[in-house]
Amino acid sequence: MEDRSGGGAPAGAEIVLDIAGLGVLIYSPSSATHIGEGEDYLAERYWAAEDVQRHVQAGTVVAFATGSPGRFVLRLRDGYPSRGKLQAADFKLRLGLRCDGAVVFRDLYDLMDWTAEFPAEQSAQLAPGIYHLMLCSDRPASGTLGDNQVVDVYFQAVDDFPALASDGIATLCG
Repeated sequence: MEDRSGGGAPAGAEIVLDIAGLGVLIYSPSSATHIGEGEDYLAERYWAAEDVQRHVQAGTVVAFATGSPGRFVLRLRDGYPSRGKLQAADFKLRLGLRCDGAVVFRDLYDLMDWTAEFPAEQSAQLAPGIYHLMLCSDRPASGTLGDNQVVDVYFQAVDDFPALASDGIATLCG
């Protein structure tokens, strides 16, 4: 995998998500055009582990389980976490994403009654391309998952889609 400089996440950008579901979606708008307005895509095509894996392995509509509803503070970072950060994190996960120039973060439950519209504050601009994502998080001070839980999301531009775990549903914590 050759490293490409530039095109990473906006420095210091944060996205605060209050989620009712048990996971977070990450996608580029062009990857979700096949989902119909008002469709219950979650029940119809995103509930079984093999359906979720198909999207994860393609880097299209990617989701990760949080283990809890709540408030998650996604801090967008460029590159990879330091070795120390990665080793010290309570929770970590690797994902891949094909990006069309924008990346959107939403509650997994938004797939139950889909609308293509999303709040602008739940998106960020990235250079188009393929990204290797590393997510790192610690259990909040309260001990309760989803209690203003910070998740550092690292974006590294790569030439080829990364090899990812191919079993089950991608789980950050829980």
